[in-house]
Amino acid sequence: MKVAYSLGSPSLAHIMSRLESLRDALAQSPDNVALLLLFGHACLDEIHLDEAHEAFSKIITLDPDHLDAQLGLARALVLQGDTSAAAVRAERILQRKPQSAAAHLLLSRIHLTENHRARAMEHFHRALEIDSSASDSALEADLGKNLRPPIKDRIISPLDMLEDPEAYAEIQQEFPEDSYDDPPPFDWRPETFFAPGDTERLRVSFNDVGGMEAVKEEIRLKIIYPLLHPELYKAYGRKSGGGILLYGPPGCGKSLMLRATAGEVSCNYLAVGLHEIFDPYYGSIERNLHQIFETARANTPCVLVFDELDSLAPDRRTVRDSQVRNVVNQFLSEMDGIRSENQRILIIGATNAPWQLDPALRRPGRFDQAIFVPPPDLAARIQIIRLLAKDKPIADLNEQSLASATEGFSGADMKWVFERATEMALAGAIHAGRIVPISMESLLEVARGHAPGTQDWIEGLQQNAPAAKHDALYNEVRKFLQIAPKKS
Repeated sequence: MKVAYSLGSPSLAHIMSRLESLRDALAQSPDNVALLLLFGHACLDEIHLDEAHEAFSKIITLDPDHLDAQLGLARALVLQGDTSAAAVRAERILQRKPQSAAAHLLLSRIHLTENHRARAMEHFHRALEIDSSASDSALEADLGKNLRPPIKDRIISPLDMLEDPEAYAEIQQEFPEDSYDDPPPFDWRPETFFAPGDTERLRVSFNDVGGMEAVKEEIRLKIIYPLLHPELYKAYGRKSGGGILLYGPPGCGKSLMLRATAGEVSCNYLAVGLHEIFDPYYGSIERNLHQIFETARANTPCVLVFDELDSLAPDRRTVRDSQVRNVVNQFLSEMDGIRSENQRILIIGATNAPWQLDPALRRPGRFDQAIFVPPPDLAARIQIIRLLAKDKPIADLNEQSLASATEGFSGADMKWVFERATEMALAGAIHAGRIVPISMESLLEVARGHAPGTQDWIEGLQQNAPAAKHDALYNEVRKFLQIAPKKS
């Protein structure tokens, strides 16, 4: 298929939405089933239900046996309120493919919508039996309880038997030996897993993040554009996925960017909290890491996110604990597995201190793309001010003056300025009994009295990371330090 435009222009890429891009591509090839499928799912993500219905219907006209299109049309019908027609289509899918976990999950949602709770739970359990990694967190929450297989609260070791044989016997009675037949990795369940169409993921997008255009474009290049333009990537011999490391001072938008990615990509998204990885029992952390990556591999294309990466994979040269080193080794092994077997996974890590990471993480094929996220510059601060001022009663806002007064501020610092000024205006409104606008003078007063939190990060870097000056990552930080405002 020939495409009449180029992705070489960043300005064009920023202007065109993913739906507009797909519409243009479909104008060139209106009967391209792969493009129609991508367009249908993108319309579901953006809640363009009529267009999604039309796209999936056209695929079915071209290929009546296309199960993904049948399932997509059923999902569109559910969102349009026609649960009866959706149920008929989902049941037809199961007639042809009884092992479709996705169809069982959809039927569970339909039956719950129609107040048939028992049937909803039956289909939910059947989906888990077919595919243990099947996930619909919103449906599970609506069903009202945790339907996952129970995780045993205690791992029995020989030491238990030696130290307290009576307690060990009680545990053995409660959990007989045959109850441990299932492999331990299947105990792990993701808390934050968004599938395409999950409305929870739409709460934050790139439009809610001021600045950071280089980071946004890198994410688009590695996971968004490959889904929109697979033929272009195939022509260049490029595959989706890879690794991106975001680093910089706290409060500058790294975590917000991770959340916004969920609302931007039209694929599976899995964000991992440290509490989901760390475990007091020997070997459990490595097991949990493996299951996390296995879940991502089973749900490609997928974005896999790790925040506070330095807590998970510190430099092995600086730690004595053998278990910590084993965890880092496991992480490296999983990253290598991604490189050779699962190119459709984008791994994004974020850290405030990349120089504390194990250097092996930054080799090619792992986190080979490192992006420094400094405090926002003047243009980015103006954009952040516009976002923070939205829907607030502010009198005579001067974006340029406020942006100039907040040099060196992180996004978190600027949010605090607005929150503090809002509290002051709210206190006045309560006493006056009417809306009191937030004044420009109040914003400037709060900003001038606030010391940016990035200054502590800069001082800590200069004191605690002298060895990092020879690290390639430090080059970008050093450029920033040369122009960073000095603490008075």
